[in-house]
Amino acid sequence: MKTLINFTLLSFLLLLYTDGKSQCNTATSICNQGVVGPFTFSTPGPSVSTCLDFYGPGYAYVVLYITQSGPLEMLINGSASSGFLDVAIFLIPPGQDPCVAIQNSANQISCNYASSASGCNQIGTYFSCPSSVSSPMVSAGDKLMIVVENWSGSSSNFTLQLAPSPAAQSGPGNATVNPPSSTVYTSTPSFQMTAVDNGGVWSGVGITPGGIFDPSISGAGTFTLTYSLGTPPCDAVSTYQITVNLNLAVEINTIDLFCEGDKVKLLWETESQSNCDYFTFERSRDGFDFQIVDVIDGAGTTNELLQYISSVDYDFEYKYYRLVEVDYNGEKTIYGPFNGDCSIDDFLIYPNPTSAIINIQLVGFHLNKTNMKVIDAFGKIIIRQKAMINSEQHLSLKGLSAGIYTLVIEDEYHREISKIVKL
Repeated sequence: MKTLINFTLLSFLLLLYTDGKSQCNTATSICNQGVVGPFTFSTPGPSVSTCLDFYGPGYAYVVLYITQSGPLEMLINGSASSGFLDVAIFLIPPGQDPCVAIQNSANQISCNYASSASGCNQIGTYFSCPSSVSSPMVSAGDKLMIVVENWSGSSSNFTLQLAPSPAAQSGPGNATVNPPSSTVYTSTPSFQMTAVDNGGVWSGVGITPGGIFDPSISGAGTFTLTYSLGTPPCDAVSTYQITVNLNLAVEINTIDLFCEGDKVKLLWETESQSNCDYFTFERSRDGFDFQIVDVIDGAGTTNELLQYISSVDYDFEYKYYRLVEVDYNGEKTIYGPFNGDCSIDDFLIYPNPTSAIINIQLVGFHLNKTNMKVIDAFGKIIIRQKAMINSEQHLSLKGLSAGIYTLVIEDEYHREISKIVKL
């Protein structure tokens, strides 16, 4: 049987987060007392969750910022009094794109495959919807993605409610901009700007609405970037001053991280160096807090092609590594982080052939700047997806016809190509 979810809310902000990843696209924040919406359905993005079957014609994606801890008591109420509405709820890890995070079922904290064709769905017991599952506990600061499947296609839209306190409450997102991870030069490749809560709209010189900043467009100088999250009256806006320096201290040709025996090794080659004092080889457990494991002298200023190698004993607790270049004036340029999990194969795809999901293992690729694309026999890119490189990456092929496809995975310094077979 189908199952449904029920929810209520006294005051909350919903952010429908749109960033163009297939149909996982929302970009509206709402702040109302009581019932919020209506929200409309769109065509589906990649199949997600352990209980949604992506059978229905319409889907909605809503981001919820939790401001008060408690049980999540929520009602999803369709415009029709009949039909099945299914709901899955995901806890978005800090720094992750919600549309990427929901593709990892480990992030799912609740799912209600509706048991009653009553046009509603309930998480918790506060409301009277017959399709109900128990409430997960959430904490202030959590960010949730709610995925609603219009399984029967009976409703054209739906509303949301959260139960009053002491149930969990929500509010506006945090538009604080995160600074770039390293010094920016005119020769720096374009990169993704981020905020504490992503999904808003960017504006300013050299930046796209989706937050891709291109120093070759802005040129050298200091520029004001504006980030807007949500819509009035529940919007949050912040600005950030970004400085683009005239030249890159070191031109890197290649960076290779690999496992050899009981060692993790980093090999890099520089095309040129300008006032380069030294390099540090660093490692981290979580990809954020790094410790130095080796210091290697730079060559000062040179146009000579130079190769460097550094290594450290493998420790299974440390999965991420990076290279940092330090100028004589103390300015740093960070390359990475790269995945260095020696407990997995360097590059492995399984199962292949498959009828649904393929699992991908990658070692040595950039943690945040790796992209995957699937190309059909005619050379057309039919799937494009950012990869969050950790121990394993998942890619859904459910929407593809049976056949042979080409999978391309690449970051600035690495590229892997493999044939995959969809059954």
